[in-house]
Order: sequence, then structure tokens, then C-alpha cells
Amino acid sequence: MAILYQIRIDGAQVQHWETGAKPLVVGRGECADAFIEDDALSRSHFLIAREGADHILIDLNSSNGTWVNGARVSAHKLCSNELIQAGESLFYFSEMPVATLLIPDTLALIKSADAVAARTPQG
Repeated sequence: MAILYQIRIDGAQVQHWETGAKPLVVGRGECADAFIEDDALSRSHFLIAREGADHILIDLNSSNGTWVNGARVSAHKLCSNELIQAGESLFYFSEMPVATLLIPDTLALIKSADAVAARTPQG
């Protein structure tokens, strides 16, 4: 079981969802499994699906894109401790539950992601 955490800019947890056999859809639409109040997110922004032992993030043709560790992705094999940015929201993926989610490297990853996003035109 893996966990997707929504986090604040300081790395503190807002909410979390377990990933399982069924894909987890993240977005601002009522049909999303992980509903996020963020106008910059698409109704169905991205999903995380299991493929064997792996977890795959797939962008669902979102307007503003999905970023993993500062790089824009359309699909990405997730590893533990990766930072996902979608809209104005931040997420932390872990393959195991995390007791305290204040991650020392989170701010560095966020700053790196922001720097890449500032240099990359969005469509």
C-alpha cells in the first residue's frame, strides 16, 4: 500500500489517501477520488494506478500539467519520496506510511519545481 499526501509549502500534511488496486483520481471535480479545492486543478487532473508492484502517475490531459520533482510529466513511474505539483497543490508520494511529514528536503524540491515552472511556458 502506498500513500499520497497533500502537503503545505512547509511540508506539513493536509490530508492523505491510500492507493490500492483501483486507480486514484486526483482533481477538483466531485467525481475525483481525492477531491482538492484548487481552481488551478482540472476536474480530473492526474491518476495513480498500480501496475504490478509499481505505481504509475498519469496526467489526464490537464490544463496546467503535472510535475514530479520539478519536471513536467505525462506519465511517470513513482518512487517513494517524490514530490508532485499540480495546479497550486503539492503532494508527497510514499510507498510506506510516514508518521511525521515534515520532510527536510521538501522545500528544496519545491523551490526546484518552482524554478523549472517559471522557465517553462504553460499551455
